Amino acid sequence: MSKLPKAPLLEVIFEIKWEVINKQDIVNFQYFHGDLYANIKQKFSYRESLIPPEIPFDVVKGIPVYRFRKAKDEYPLIQIGPGLLSYNIIDEIYFWNSFKKDIDKITKVFFNVYPKSTDLKLVPSLTYIDFFDVHFNSQNPVDFINSNLLLNIQQDFIHEKPAGLKDINLTLNYQMNKNMLSLNFRNGIINENKSGLILQTKLIGNKKIYLQNDLFDWLDDAHEICSNTFKQITKKEFYNTFK
Repeated sequence: MSKLPKAPLLEVIFEIKWEVINKQDIVNFQYFHGDLYANIKQKFSYRESLIPPEIPFDVVKGIPVYRFRKAKDEYPLIQIGPGLLSYNIIDEIYFWNSFKKDIDKITKVFFNVYPKSTDLKLVPSLTYIDFFDVHFNSQNPVDFINSNLLLNIQQDFIHEKPAGLKDINLTLNYQMNKNMLSLNFRNGIINENKSGLILQTKLIGNKKIYLQNDLFDWLDDAHEICSNTFKQITKKEFYNTFK
């Protein structure tokens, strides 16, 4: 996850989730929406509603319903929903130290303005989304994975030629102490017509009460785990193509 000159990175997402159980939780979210915007509008003045106004908040728990940006279609962006706060950035403007400072500021606002924030059991996560250019007309995704990643996928029950496997959606979950490391491989298209393989590396934290300092410490650990995982799963020759 370092700033490689030819990094395959598309997007980085930091997210915290918490349970929304009753009507008071919905009211708390509505307060949070207004108070958050008041604190971030100097930098994130462009505000978007992501759901029709007639949809009640209690049916969109854990789903983004508001988005804040500097300007239309720009990154970075903040998203919130009932039981959700996320910060998204793309590779072109991603630098770990500045990303971490932004999260520090945003979570500080969260803990300052969200009602009873220090009583909430939070689930933090950090996600890196990478895109590998794969020409599926000449190479199927399994061949690409076996050739370039330290992962071997084999099947011996379908032998039709020359069609072979065209699509893949594979998830591997690993328990790492109190965290869950999730790796997802799937076909994807970017820039409307460029096909390839998407690798999502996601670390999901333990559900518990976090103070801001706890969350910040978790974020540092999550970054190190995700970064090391990417380096460890890519074969040396393939990793060197990103330098």
